Amino acid sequence: MRISNLCRPAVLALAVTLAGCQSSQIDDLSTASTGDKLPASVAAPPDGSASAPGAVEESARALADAGSANVIASYVPPESGTELTFRNNWSSLPPVITYRVAGTVALGGKTYLKMTSIKGQSETVSAYYDTANFALKGYRDKNDKPILTYKPVEERYRFPLRPGDRWVSSWRSYDHRKEKEITGGGIVEVIGFETLKLPAGTFRAMKVKMPVARGLPRGMTHFIWFAPKLGVTVKEEVGNGQMNWTQVLEKVSPPAAGS
Repeated sequence: MRISNLCRPAVLALAVTLAGCQSSQIDDLSTASTGDKLPASVAAPPDGSASAPGAVEESARALADAGSANVIASYVPPESGTELTFRNNWSSLPPVITYRVAGTVALGGKTYLKMTSIKGQSETVSAYYDTANFALKGYRDKNDKPILTYKPVEERYRFPLRPGDRWVSSWRSYDHRKEKEITGGGIVEVIGFETLKLPAGTFRAMKVKMPVARGLPRGMTHFIWFAPKLGVTVKEEVGNGQMNWTQVLEKVSPPAAGS
């Protein structure tokens, strides 16, 4: 079965989220779309509760994170002008797409990382990620008109990023062209660092388990790998051993001199 038979992503962009598969509406965004429940032991305590860590504990943990080789303490975006080429075997996408990091921009009082497609797509599309957690905010066309907007953002990562971390990501997106709303989410779990040998090179990347989109066959899993050295997702994989769809980083080109 090809992925085009399962869903049609609204926009072709970096780290495709399979949002088109998650077309079911969710009235309560605090509920995981997969039906999973986040254990009470990993849910954030309410404000002011006795179990909430104090400022001293938080400060100590932040210092420990900064000195740990197994924790990504904070998000560092890629350098402006960097070009990233991805190859994938998803039939609903061009086989190769290249993006250029266009620096940061201000939208609605917040700062976002802008990444613009320069090769492989039928139109120029820019993706916007918040600079705190590399969370996808949405896509705009070459005339800066919105194509797809997430509110809240699709939260794939939460920094500091530690093995064992878990949270519920609940997002809502709006397709401005189709005038259609899509909701999705579920439990996100940080697995740990792995060494990936990709066409673009060897990277130490944090593996994260994502919720599986509705509409996919049983037994499917969804994983992403974030490389702090580059500040982007370098691999994404959805599959069950028999059917596998992947997107991997094929090439990295540093900013041109003087850019």
